[in-house]
Order: sequence, then structure tokens, then C-alpha cells
Amino acid sequence: MLDITEGVQQCVSEAGVSSGLCSVFVMHTTAGLTTGESTEGTDEDLMEVLERIIPNIKFRHHHDPSHAPDHMISSIVGASLTIPISKGKLQLGTWQSVLLVESNGPRERRVVVTVLAA
Repeated sequence: MLDITEGVQQCVSEAGVSSGLCSVFVMHTTAGLTTGESTEGTDEDLMEVLERIIPNIKFRHHHDPSHAPDHMISSIVGASLTIPISKGKLQLGTWQSVLLVESNGPRERRVVVTVLAA
């Protein structure tokens, strides 16, 4: 799990948008995006929960069945977030961060940030 809040906020600041929406999208099928607490241990807790909810089935993923659960984790978490912007800042709760959930890596990942003015 990687906290990317600072980089996303930098994109908002560079866009110069005071009020609007920030869309964040990860361009991969074995990574996802969520908001959450980024304190020590929370990442391991979330990954353990995600791994436990994936059943032990005979996966039919033709490319490589051994990493099919990684695709399932990405689908469950989701590939995008939309975050409100007010006064040029991401509107996140006190303990919320923008988190990249890596289920098959570490790998180099591409994240697209789109800032829309209101």
C-alpha cells in the first residue's frame, strides 16, 4: 500500500482549481485505489482482509491462474476515486489518505489525475 495523497494534492495545486472535483484512476488490473488510514499496520490489515475474502477456487484466468486473486482484489477495491476540492485542497477526513493498493508487485504503476473546476 502506498500513500499517494501528496502527489494527488500537488496535481490539484498545479491545476490552480479552487473548487471542483479530483478524479484519480490507476491504469492497471492488479492495483486499486481507496481512501483510508495510512498508519503503520493498517496496510497489512487491509491486505489480509482482502486476501481472506477471495475464495480458494479453481481460477480460470488464462494468462496466469496463480495471480488471478490479484485481479479480484483490484476489482473489489476499484480503479478510481473522486474527491471533492474546496479552497484548493482535497476534501479528505482527518485520517483519510489516498492509497494505491498494490496486489501484484511492487511494480511501476501509472496513475492519472484529472482536476475539474466547479
